[in-house]
Amino acid sequence: MNKENQHQPDFFLNESAYTVKYDFSRLKTARAKVFALMRDSQWRTIEEIAVETAVPHTSASAYLRDFRKEKCGLHVVDRRIRGSRSTGLWEYKLIENKEL
Repeated sequence: MNKENQHQPDFFLNESAYTVKYDFSRLKTARAKVFALMRDSQWRTIEEIAVETAVPHTSASAYLRDFRKEKCGLHVVDRRIRGSRSTGLWEYKLIENKEL
């Protein structure tokens, strides 16, 4: 099956797409990089997070959402617009939940 005809659910069922043996540690490390950067509670855009951690933009964004979940610590991730609202540029700040 070529990639153009492959649907997303099929892609994730494909063993070559994600294998615990090869991908778990790498992805866990990427999440840890984003968390280590963001725990200083400074405002950053997704672009800044991606550049500073060498984690893809989409992954950095997903990790910020994950940090709000119970399994990832129930942290607060605030967001606000940077500059003019018409630019659509958002920045994010993590407030670490130190009670867990």
